[in-house]
Amino acid sequence: MRRPWAVEPGSEEATPELRQDPLTREWVVIAPGRARRPRQVPEPTTAPTRPAVTEPECPFCPGNEDRTPEELWRLTGADGTWDVRVVPNRYPVLSAGPGPARRRMDGPFISADAFGAHEVVIETPRHDLDLPDLDEAAATNVFAAYRARSRALRAIRPGLVLPFRNHGQTSGTSLRHPHSQIIAVPVVPPKYRQRFDIARAYYDDRGSRLHTDVTAAEISDGTRVIAASDHVVAFAPFASTAPYEMRVVPREAEASFADVADETLAETARMLRRLLAAVRGLLGDVPYNYLILSAPSGEECTAYFSWHIEVLPRLTVAAGFELGTGMAVNPVPPEQAAARLRRAMARPADSGR
Repeated sequence: MRRPWAVEPGSEEATPELRQDPLTREWVVIAPGRARRPRQVPEPTTAPTRPAVTEPECPFCPGNEDRTPEELWRLTGADGTWDVRVVPNRYPVLSAGPGPARRRMDGPFISADAFGAHEVVIETPRHDLDLPDLDEAAATNVFAAYRARSRALRAIRPGLVLPFRNHGQTSGTSLRHPHSQIIAVPVVPPKYRQRFDIARAYYDDRGSRLHTDVTAAEISDGTRVIAASDHVVAFAPFASTAPYEMRVVPREAEASFADVADETLAETARMLRRLLAAVRGLLGDVPYNYLILSAPSGEECTAYFSWHIEVLPRLTVAAGFELGTGMAVNPVPPEQAAARLRRAMARPADSGR
């Protein structure tokens, strides 16, 4: 039986191709023939079990607010109950504190206190609705929480503020209730700094913004564009690192998501909800991660970087080649992924409840 994520028939014999991502300069192998490997990934779940509207033991469900740490932010609905809550993560990657105090140890080793912030965005009171199930207003509320907390965290913590979402057990999630996270890291990791430096070098060389030029090139080519609106564009990146990887980019570049305008925020939420619904309709309830990438704190006024969202379905497993070379192997050409996602988005089933 062909897996629903597999490439179009006949393309498996295509010659593997090396592609370089202009945003990271990392190489990716597009290898359709790899899709024929037996047991490459577990079969996606096409009929997930529907959970109850609320779960008595779920700490994120209404009535259990005392089971979470003290609330940091809340969006209240017209009826006085909460629509979105943000609370500290009970099991944080980083501890609350003033910032990294670096300590030199014997030899070349350096350590630092792991101070920062780690927050949980409880996206809806409903235990049974995932982000693709929310209506447009509710999805926009989730992104309003990302923006509000990103603004608050960048004001008090230098480094990197990163909203992200894990969906599915193999993506890293631990609770079923719809939620995402925001982390403020007191340093800018080298791999992320590399993205920023690449964008800056491109601007210095050409006088234009890399993200804007890449988006314009994708629109001009058209084969990898999935959907577009007045303010945002979604496409499968030229050098996609994973099957059905997607990137959502604003048409009007802004360095930090914390500064996004209301209209763009609403369109971004609507676009991402539809994309995730299309993925679920096409592939089943597969695990994925998405990341909202922005300029580091203190560098929000740069003219060469743009915030964007990367969506990474978790359909393959890195093996020795990937780990040894640092090069991803993608068995689904992004042109085919984009075509299938366009068709999935055109179906009536992708509309919210």
